[in-house]
Amino acid sequence: MSRKYFPIITFALAALVAPLAHQVHAQGAPTPDQIDAAKKAFGEGKAAHDAGKLAEAIEKFKESYRLSRNPVLLYNIALTLDENKQTDNALFYYRKFLSDAPADAGQRKTASERVKTLETEKLDADLSGKPAEKPPEVVKPVEGPVKKDVKIKPAGTYAATDFQHQVVEDAPPGKPLDISAFVPEDSGWTVTLYYRAAGDSTFVAKQMVWHYKQLIARIPATKVTGTSIQYYVEAKDQTGTSVAKSGKSTSPNLVNLDATVQPRFFPDFTDDSTPEVKTPTQRLHHDDEDPLNKNKHTDDPVEVQPIVTGPAGEGPMDAGSAKFEKLKWGTTIGAVAFLGLGIGFYVLAGNQASALQDDTKTPHTTSYGPCTKLPCPFDSYDRDLQSAGQRDQTISNITLGVGIVGAAVAGYFWYKDSQHKHASGQAAKTTNASPEMTWIVAPSIGDHYQGAAAAVRF
Repeated sequence: MSRKYFPIITFALAALVAPLAHQVHAQGAPTPDQIDAAKKAFGEGKAAHDAGKLAEAIEKFKESYRLSRNPVLLYNIALTLDENKQTDNALFYYRKFLSDAPADAGQRKTASERVKTLETEKLDADLSGKPAEKPPEVVKPVEGPVKKDVKIKPAGTYAATDFQHQVVEDAPPGKPLDISAFVPEDSGWTVTLYYRAAGDSTFVAKQMVWHYKQLIARIPATKVTGTSIQYYVEAKDQTGTSVAKSGKSTSPNLVNLDATVQPRFFPDFTDDSTPEVKTPTQRLHHDDEDPLNKNKHTDDPVEVQPIVTGPAGEGPMDAGSAKFEKLKWGTTIGAVAFLGLGIGFYVLAGNQASALQDDTKTPHTTSYGPCTKLPCPFDSYDRDLQSAGQRDQTISNITLGVGIVGAAVAGYFWYKDSQHKHASGQAAKTTNASPEMTWIVAPSIGDHYQGAAAAVRF
């Protein structure tokens, strides 16, 4: 196998020099500095391989891939893992290479043959009950937000452009899903993954940890169900200020679940060192991976899991934002104003109708002369009353209609604001009304009247 290795290495190094156009990822093509760093990591990996330090070579090749996003390097990673007898991990990277590499990649045939061989060996081992591989050399991921020997730079040193995340668009159901991100190791940023499974109304927060040169957080297999899941990623600096994000709570990234898609998780990544943020909002049995046994034993320890709504957005439809507050109060005031106008013109129209009836039923002098026989005939005064009444009735109908629609829209904003405050555990007060206030407005129309009924629930 080692005789095949060095020609492949030469090809991968050439690919780093001239990245292909299709290798552009969500954050844009690698910068010249990233390409130079990728070449350096590649050279260090080759030197480690030549020295027989396969575990170190694997890490360096992964770093080179992370910097260049060149899918050809996936073959080098897989091949080195294969040499190190880590066949399960090698199979994963062989498959990823076949999935991401160009259709005309020269290593496709060799990789395909190796995948078939490893799959056959794994199947035979499962049937015989014997291990498919010898215990691999353990390469522990770096735990914690940064490496211990990294000196953190002051807040503000880096900008949002230094945060990188490739959005995951699809994944297989029933398998763990690893979400990755890249930030400078000396930035001191805390990067958090927020995810929401199918049917969940709130997001769960999980801090991302270092795995080689990238940050990883895992969505457990029990949450990857249904037809899709949602997530977003946010990076904060040492002061707690939000620096960058991919998606947000009101418009998260959507992952479509498709059984034909290759698994998207790192076999050598362990999630043990990343407990979820503790909040007293939802209690689950500690064995979250076995929902059928959840809470069967009342004396078992119970783990508190997070229910996090995430940071509020800044758009007009994001509850809690300044624009949202303006819309909420604007629609409320507008609805009250139009309903008031509608009721006012309705009263005027009723007065005109009453005056017209009184004029025809009471003896008086008309423009045609004295009226002694009832009902009196219509004259110009009566026609003016009728015209004014019809006009006021039309205006009343229009303003009441607009007011009812406005009240419905305002009610929606109040409801959304109430839900947001309830979910985030806040008890914010406004100067004019309680945040739990709900408007109920309904039209009221009969044979001799029309208007609207309104109620406020506290």
